[in-house]
Amino acid sequence: MSLNTRKTNLTIILVLISAGALILIERGGNFSLGLFLIPISDHLNLGREVFSFGIALQVLLSGLGAPIFGGLADRYGPAKALAAGVTLQIISQYWLANVSNSFDLVGSLSLSGFGAAGFVGITMTVVGKNVSPNNKSLFFGLVMAAGGLGQFIIVPSINALIINYGWLTALYGLLILSAALFIFSYLISFSQNTNELADDFKQTIKEALGEAVKNKNFNLLTLGFFVCGFQVTFIATHFPAYLEDEGLKSLAGWSLALIGLFNIVGTLMYGFLGDHISKKNLLVSIYSFRSLVFLVFIFVPKNEFTVLTFAGVLGLLWLSTVPLTTGLISDIFGQSYTSMLFGITLLSHNIGSFLGSWLGGRIFDQYQSYDAMWIACVVLGLVSAAIHFPIRAIAVPRLKVTRAKQTL
Repeated sequence: MSLNTRKTNLTIILVLISAGALILIERGGNFSLGLFLIPISDHLNLGREVFSFGIALQVLLSGLGAPIFGGLADRYGPAKALAAGVTLQIISQYWLANVSNSFDLVGSLSLSGFGAAGFVGITMTVVGKNVSPNNKSLFFGLVMAAGGLGQFIIVPSINALIINYGWLTALYGLLILSAALFIFSYLISFSQNTNELADDFKQTIKEALGEAVKNKNFNLLTLGFFVCGFQVTFIATHFPAYLEDEGLKSLAGWSLALIGLFNIVGTLMYGFLGDHISKKNLLVSIYSFRSLVFLVFIFVPKNEFTVLTFAGVLGLLWLSTVPLTTGLISDIFGQSYTSMLFGITLLSHNIGSFLGSWLGGRIFDQYQSYDAMWIACVVLGLVSAAIHFPIRAIAVPRLKVTRAKQTL
């Protein structure tokens, strides 16, 4: 093995570790926020809608910020863009820990969302630029599996802190954990671009955006990703409260943790399959299976077995959409502006997240029930499956020329 080959392999390992750590901490902390819904709402003497609206704005601003941070990463490098996001995250968590009214609650959660905007898109793009194209989906799945591990480790830990020491201590614990993201933001800067020819980088941001907007496959992918955000954020925000309403409060943290644990298996499995089977067909299957799982859960009695089984099965389908969606964008447009283009797709996802969080609180406060939201999850899953079905992973003409040069 040559010195250059050894150096390249070490760089890839460093990038994968850093990307995985970034996703592990960010996803784990993000999915812990639903645990604070009841204690903070009770502390401020508010209904659930205000907290839900804050989470809704959080994910919406995360979506709005994703193309911005993606563009900054493409222009100035991933480390600087990620470090800026981490700084905003820490400020937002300190603000939330000192919340005293509705404005503080909504404002801190909104700032948190904008700060987290670039994490997934930037890290996935860096990984895509450093690994072999033949195994790209698998490595995307590996990184997103770290998000599931973070959910499995961090969510029950935060829940234990809330139960034993109070929600304020738990929030400061999250703040300290977020500070570690600076380290991995720096380490990921050692990445290198290995998968595209220089010709692929001559395209301007305006040209890349115009190319994507005119592409039917990209538009369908973006529209279908809306449903993923709706379903995932509804569960992350309201499932702990739903379980408490059902008299199963002790399962709140562990159910989210179990989703995260099985998400590791799901993202790795779908990431591997994405390198061998049509990614859009896999996405069709994920959304179809989600609808089936939600439908069954509506009618079964709620107890420890059914809740934990539901969490495990849903975990297999949880973030498995991300490596496949990112992979399709990369297949169609190449790597040069993947951060920005995934950011646009993520905006649609987070608009769905906004509605999933806010409507969950709005509907509960009005009807004292989440039944309508469960039905919406079923219907929207089927709609998303139908939207993904016509997608064709055909590279744009510009990229076909670039890849033809690579074979010469």
